[in-house]
Parts: sequence; C-alpha cells; structure tokens
Amino acid sequence: MDSILFKKTKINNLELKNRFLMSAAASAKVTEDGDIIADKPLIHYRVARGGVGLIINGAANVHISGRSSIKSSLIDDDERIPSFRRFADRVHAGGAPVSFQLTHGGLWAGAFQIANDRRPFAPSYVIQDKLCKYMSPNREDCPATEEQVYEIIEAYGDSAARAKKAGFDAVEVHAAHDSLLAQFLSPVTNIRQDKWGGNIENRCRLHCEVMANIRKKVGAGFPVIIKLGVCEDLKGGLTLDDGIKAAEIIAQKGDVDAIEVSQGLSSSDVDFNGMSIKTGINSIKKEAYYREWTKAVKSAVGGGALVIMQGGLRSFELMEEVVQNGEADLVSMCRPYICEPGIVNRWMEGDREKAKCISCNNCIIEGIMKGKPLECGLREKLGVPDYTKE
Repeated sequence: MDSILFKKTKINNLELKNRFLMSAAASAKVTEDGDIIADKPLIHYRVARGGVGLIINGAANVHISGRSSIKSSLIDDDERIPSFRRFADRVHAGGAPVSFQLTHGGLWAGAFQIANDRRPFAPSYVIQDKLCKYMSPNREDCPATEEQVYEIIEAYGDSAARAKKAGFDAVEVHAAHDSLLAQFLSPVTNIRQDKWGGNIENRCRLHCEVMANIRKKVGAGFPVIIKLGVCEDLKGGLTLDDGIKAAEIIAQKGDVDAIEVSQGLSSSDVDFNGMSIKTGINSIKKEAYYREWTKAVKSAVGGGALVIMQGGLRSFELMEEVVQNGEADLVSMCRPYICEPGIVNRWMEGDREKAKCISCNNCIIEGIMKGKPLECGLREKLGVPDYTKE
C-alpha cells in the first residue's frame, strides 16, 4: 500500500480507490435490439472484485447508423436503459465504479447499414477505400450532411444521459481505433472542405461539439472521458503533432475530465502488431508502447485534463514510474485483467510480479470477434492465482 498507484484520486466528482483502470472490451452478449445481456459469469464483475479503481465497459453505439453488426450493442433509446442498468449493478456489486463507453461505427458500419437498407453515416466519400470493407456501385452514403452531423452530436449527448440514468458512474467517448470520431480526425477518411474537415481544428470540431453536448446533458460534476487516437498506422494518416494538437484543443474547451491516449486508424486487420492490441509483449522494453505519445499529451494539456496511459502495460514498477514521473495520472490495462482478474489485489498484497498475460490475443479472437463472453483460455495453464475476494 506504499505505492502512488494505490493512492486515492478523483475524476471530476468520482473518487477512485487507486490509479488502476480497466480499458474497454466487448462486455457481453447482445440481443437483436441492441440490449446487453449481462449473464453470469461476467469478467467485469470479477475484475471489480479484483481491486481495480474503475472499469470501462465495451462500447455501445449512440445511433442506429453506427451499428456494424447484429452483435453491436445500442444505447439509442430509453428502452435500452434496463439492460445496461443490470450490467452496471453487477459491476457495482463487485466493488468498483463503471464508465460507459459511447461509440459510432461510421464507415465501418457501411456494409451492415446497406444490407439493412439504411444509408451509412461517414465523414467523406472515400472511393474504393479498402478500410471501408464494402463496395456499392451507386451508393450515396457520404459525406454526411450538416443536419446529420448535428443529429449524431445530439445522439452522443442523449446516450450519455441514458448511461447516467442506467447507474453508470462516468462516460467515455470512443475516439480511437476505427470509431467515427477517429475517422473525422484522420486526413485519410476525412476529405471534407467544410467546417468539419481540412485543418486539425476543423477535424476535431466534432469531438468538441460532442463533448460539449454530453456535458450539457450529464451536468458539471459527472465524469467525462475521451479515448483519443493521437497517431495512425496509415500512409498519409493522422500525425502525432496533429493528434497532440487535437488533445490540447479538446482539453482547452473544458468539457473533458480525462484523456485516455491510444492509436487512431490502422491499416492492419490481420497483423495485430499494426493495431492497438499488439502481441509478443514479452519484455518490459516492449511494454507501454504509447508511452511517448502519452507523455506528449500530458505535456500539452497540462492541468486541463487528467491523462490515462495504456497500451501493453504489464509491469507494476513501470506503471509506478510513469505516475511518479508525471507522465500520466492513471494507468489502464485490459487483456491482463481478462487473464488475471485479481491482479490489483495481488499487487496490493505485496506480490509485485508482472501480469501473467502473454498477449496472445486469444481472448480477442474467441471473445470479441466471435461474440462470445470474454475469457482467458490459458488461465489454468499459466497458474493464475485467485485474488478476486470471492
């Protein structure tokens, strides 16, 4: 208990018992209507029992146009509130607060939207872009009109309000990886010439408008986080300089309490090492692969927002160093919790050995990609002890 990682802190009015977060991962099974099915066992409940300070649930779409498959959850209507309340209640029963992650699929929802006779929503008309994963010879899907953009802005705010009604303790806006907001920030997928495209100030305008709408609808004291992709693995994509500038602009607006630093769009859908879920993290030198990005964001935003470091964190001493040095205010993991839900309790009890997770990504392949519950198939083989305080 002598470490800075175990000291209490706050995100806005939400008090956290320590500096450890669980980053978002697909939460549970989903009905055709988009309701979440928080069946037992639920990995997030076990992680809550394991001592983490805050859990972020898997993203739910704020609008029907953002849904990329029948397995995608929705928070676009008040009818969805009860199912998410059951999830929040289950996590709370484990002893941790939980944040609701909001998203929209944008271009990546195109194939599903067309298959269901709906018009996709995206920043620009990107011809023959392999990233979009769909082709339609006479499509009229892009760019989104001004009216549609404002409809989506309102949808984010309304969905955040629903998350609050469902008992969640915070909201996080997904603006990293392949999300709509990442698409608006990228010069590859955003080739607009109006106020939503062009320079970095215009490309992050949607982020600022979304955060402002959320703040208006959840109130001043409710924690609002953004997961921001600040650089891309794409030729001609978002540069780190522009990503850091976007973080600074968003923080200066004053509607965001914390920024979780991550990667933007990726060219890889097979090789995980081009993505945010890199494999082969078998040494401390390979951990914290977004460390330099996070340090740069922390320097740029100053006290304007808390900064969360994630990305291959496995070693306690490295995370402790990061927070002690002021490179980040909080640290977050995901896959290690799936393998070892009680890891924070283990570290609190004095066993500071690094996480057991070997970064094989089987939990992603078998769980998220196939719509199964999150689970580590190697837990027994790795000899993971149970520190979940059941």
